[in-house]
This record gives sequence, C-alpha cells and structure tokens, in this order.
Amino acid sequence: MKLSLNWLKEYVDIKSPANEIARKLTFAGLEVGATEKIGKDSVFEIEITSNRPDWLSHIGVARELAALYATQVKTVRVDLLKPKTKNIFAFSIEIEDRHACARYVGRLIRNVNIKASPQWMAQRLGNVGFRQVNSGADITNYCLYETGQPMHAFDFDKLEGGKIIVRRAKKGESIVTIDGVKRELDPSILVIADAKKPVAVAGIMGGIDTEVTQNTKNILLESAFFDPVTIRRASRKLGLSSESNYRFERKVDIENVLFSSQRAALLYKEIAAGDISEPAVDINYGKQRLKTIKLSISNISRLTGADIPAREIKQILTALGFGVKAAKLKGAFSVTVPSFRNDVSIEEDLIEEVVRIWGYHKVEAAMPVLSAHVEPAYTKQYTYKQRIRQFMLALGLDEVFTYSLLSKKNLEDAASMIDSPAHLINPLSCEQEYMRAALLPSFLKIINLNLNRKNKDIKIFEIGKVYAKQTKVYDEREMLGIALTGNRFHNWQDHARAVDFYDIKGAVELLLERLGIEKYEFKHSGYDFLSAAESVEVVMAGGASCGWFGRVDKKILKNFDISTDVYFAQLDIKALVENIKEVRKFTTLAKYPSSPRDIAIVVKEETAAEEALAIISEVAGGLAAKIELFDVYKGNQIPADHKSLAFSIEYQSRESTLTEEQINTAHSAVQDALLQRLEASLR
Repeated sequence: MKLSLNWLKEYVDIKSPANEIARKLTFAGLEVGATEKIGKDSVFEIEITSNRPDWLSHIGVARELAALYATQVKTVRVDLLKPKTKNIFAFSIEIEDRHACARYVGRLIRNVNIKASPQWMAQRLGNVGFRQVNSGADITNYCLYETGQPMHAFDFDKLEGGKIIVRRAKKGESIVTIDGVKRELDPSILVIADAKKPVAVAGIMGGIDTEVTQNTKNILLESAFFDPVTIRRASRKLGLSSESNYRFERKVDIENVLFSSQRAALLYKEIAAGDISEPAVDINYGKQRLKTIKLSISNISRLTGADIPAREIKQILTALGFGVKAAKLKGAFSVTVPSFRNDVSIEEDLIEEVVRIWGYHKVEAAMPVLSAHVEPAYTKQYTYKQRIRQFMLALGLDEVFTYSLLSKKNLEDAASMIDSPAHLINPLSCEQEYMRAALLPSFLKIINLNLNRKNKDIKIFEIGKVYAKQTKVYDEREMLGIALTGNRFHNWQDHARAVDFYDIKGAVELLLERLGIEKYEFKHSGYDFLSAAESVEVVMAGGASCGWFGRVDKKILKNFDISTDVYFAQLDIKALVENIKEVRKFTTLAKYPSSPRDIAIVVKEETAAEEALAIISEVAGGLAAKIELFDVYKGNQIPADHKSLAFSIEYQSRESTLTEEQINTAHSAVQDALLQRLEASLR
C-alpha cells in the first residue's frame, strides 16, 4: 500500500526526514519496502499484514507514528450542521441478509456540483496511485485512503423507487459494473439493489447505470460493514477485485462506518457544494461491547526482560487508540481495546504492542532465569506399558501396528465378538467405516496377509486402542494383543512343533509374573469366538475381568480365510497396571531340602487344571513349596471325554527336614482329595 508523508503529517506533527520515519515504521512492524520522492512529497510503499486492516489508511498509520514519536493524532474534522428535518427520509433502506451486512449508513446529499477535484485532493490521490475521475468519485476514494472505510456514491435520481435493498442476487440477474463488463450473478453473491434490479456488487464495485457523473444532482452515499467471507467468495467467483473488497475481506471497523460517512459528507459540502441538511439512515445490527484486558506491569518485565516505566506504557497504548486507566490491582492497567483492533484479545497482545513501539532493540540480551521445577516424566501406566512392550520383545514376539478402523465386512466376519460398534459419520473409505471394539479382527487381517506371503510362523503383539460401548457411551481403552500361529521356535536340539494353548497361556502367565501380579484366576470364559475347550478369562482379585485368551473359533478363522489354528490373548493395560504389586516381599531361601512327588489323574475333559491346583495347594498347606502342571494327555488308554493331568509337587518345610513318613502322609492326603472332589482316578 502507498502512503503519502505529506498526507500523514495532516494528522500527526512529525519533523523527521522520510528515511528516519521509514526506519521507525519498519522496526515497529510496518515494513517499508520502498520510498519514492514525488515533488515535495515522499511516498512509502508499505507491506501490510492481513491481521492489521487498520493500517490500510493514513489515519491508521498516523496512530503508529504518534505512538513512535510520543505524540497524539489530530482530530479529523466532521462537524456537520444539525439536520433541519428529523425522521423524514426521501429514501428507504432494507437489509434482507443481516449476517452479510451488519451495518448500513445511507445519506442523501442534494444539489451537488460534480466537477474536477481540487488540486490538493487530486495530487494526494495521484501520489498514492489513484487516477482522478471527478469530485463525486474522488471524495469516496480520498476517504478510503484517509479513514480506511470503503464507500460508494449512487446517482440518487437513477435509483428506482428511492429504495436501497441489501440482498442476495437472484438467479438469472446480471449487472454491468463501472468497468464496463457485464457480470452474471447468482444467489451466493450479495448485491445492493433498488426496487427493480441490482445496482452494485456489495463491497466490490458499483454498477454503471447509477454511476455518479457530471450531470448528477443528488447523491446517495453508502457506507457499510459487509461480512469478509461473503465478499471474498463473491470476488473470487466473479474474478473481480478492487480497493474496497481488499479492505472488506480483512474486516473493516464497524464503528468507523458512520464517522467515515460524516467525513465524506463534509467534503461533498465543501468541494461539491452539497446540501447535507437531511439526516442519515443508520441501520446497525452489529453493535459490540469493547473488550477490557488487565495489563500487569510486572508481567511486561517478566515476559520481555524490559523495565518500561508505567508512564510510557500508558502513553504508548493511548496513542495507539486504547483506553487506559488504573486497575483496582496496584501495578496494573485496565485497558479497553478499540473496535479497530480485532487482533488484540489477551494480555500478551498488549505487551507485544507496548514493546514493539518502545523498541525491541532496547531489550538487553540476557540469559533467562528459570526456576528448577522437576515433574515426573511419565505416568505409571506409560511406564509399565513400556515394560510390557520390552517383555513381549524379549519373548521373541514381533510388534505390529494395526489400524483401529474396520470395514463392515470385517465386522460381519467377527460378528460374534463385536457388539454395537462405533460408526464414523464421515469415513475416509468403506474399508475404514467402524472403530474396532477388540484387537482380534485387526490381528486376523495381519495373519491372513502374512500367510498369503508364505510367512507361516507368526508370533506378534500390539498395544493398541479399542472403542467398546459402555451403556450409552463409547469407552476408549488400551489393550495388549498377542497372537501365535504356526510352529514354535526351534533349534538343532528341539524339533519344530505347532504352537498350542499352553504357549499362549504361558505367555500370559509369564507376563503376570514379571509384572508382580500374584492374585489372579483363570476361569472358563465361554466366549463363542473362542474354542469351547480352550477359552479362558483372566480374573483379577476382586472379581474384575482383565482380559481373555484361547484358541480362535474355526468359524471366525474361516471368515478371514485362515486354515491354521490361531491362539490369541487380549489384556486390558489399565486393569493390569491397577493390579501390579509395586512393593514385593522377598523371603529367605529355605535351609532344608525338598522332595518332589508326581501324581497323574484322569478327569473329565471340562475339568480345569486350575481346580486341581487349588485343591493341592489347600490340602498340602505350607508343605507344598512348588506345584507345577507338567503334562496334559488325551488319547490311548484315556477314556473318551476325559484327559490326564500330571502334576509335580515339591514338598519342603522351613522349620526342619521332612521325613519320608511326613511326605507320604501329605501326598496321600492330596491324592485322596483329588480323587474325591474331582471324581478322578489315578493314571
């Protein structure tokens, strides 16, 4: 934007040369790209940022200069005579779209004498790049560069019905703008219309039919506030831009609308001999309350390191147009933000205003003084989540990262395990329509992908999120998923064998042991997406479920085109962490020797080994130092629907060496209890 130095000096007293003024403006944030000498005037080419529409005028930049030179902006004269008539108007204004036009001021100026503009006005406009037209158009252009408010003058006698309507264009309407181009309109474009037709594209350009010419006698002066988005869209659609829409798109000051109308009316009176005796029509739907912000003087020093006197702070803000008064709190100001400063909303914005005018170069370079305040880096859940991840890797599992979104087909394939899935309103694709309620479908997709690429031995895990419905809302939880399929790890002395239920069970048990979770129970789950015979729920102390594991049902596997057995576990990370015993109790090693005994029993197939372990622990009491299930067998010599469970029991006392008789007595009691309570037989 071009600004005339001589014009600026109309509003602020400054004697400094142009190069010094340009330097000060640049340091304050108004980058002066070039300075051109035109006669006795100097013209600055200034880069204006989009958040400072108040700089798009000479008065706006004069405020900056007043603050930089510790002075005040002169008052611009708008002393109009009081109207002779009250509430009697020769025209009417109607606003159909209040959002697109929040304020409209219309003013009738009669008996104007449109001619060439005076030399001083023509020269100022010429210096900033405007061509002279006539006094009718030049006055609105002059006020545009003076106050920053776009205005438009209509030839009132050419308006049908003496009416102004601010509305959306109708389908099929068109207008020939003052550049001589016919433009087709549509309902997305805001127009100014008379009783019959559009006479201007609102906020952008007027129509040629109502343009002010040397024959014009009566002018209707428009000054308005238009919605920035509405104007921007219309400008892009029509491929039409002007100085007016450039300002409206950046949001003009709604409180400047009436003032600018008064200023232009005064110039029409002085230059075109216009009669301004009739009152203006001011329709205002955008009345606003000014923001008030508390500014602490100590905060300026704390945030910037600059010790600026309170007197200078007040002087700077006042010169910039802010209202400043002492706050109730000592050492602070109560600052009222003017309507033309939409970019200021918090205390830090005010501090920036003060320091940029005071001068960033005055702030001394110094190392900041920081107070030592150490906070825990990670939460308990995060810490243990990392430990779980490291333990899974130590077991030889590979970590995978799967999408948390599923397709409708994935849901149908795993329908038995997903209830009321969360559906996305606007999914990226049909493959990512639903949020998963369990990790298993995502894992089965990964397993299918690997099997199709001849990678048959798969041992993977993931710590991922699921979204399960809890009553009326969805709950986001982190889960650990473990999947095993194919053969176990093998070496030169251990032949390959397929993974089985005890591999997934062992992984879960080892994890619980490593985390220090001692009180838990494995119960038959009965989940229909797991095999009935190999389906376990992990129950923590207190009866709360922590997860489950087992062999995936073959029907589910078939839906995912998987023909091999898959063993899967899903454990709730939060539930695991809540049950971790952080303080472990260590006991001394036993001084006395232990004696192992084995026992094998035949039980019904549905009998859980956990029941037998509980009986052994109860009957043997403190003498059973270690109990281990080391074999499960089904086959020859075992009746149908039965299985053999073999346990190793290590008998040991912490008080003395056990005699053979004591061991036999304890072992016999264990044997009798197993046979009676489980309806078992010895193998």
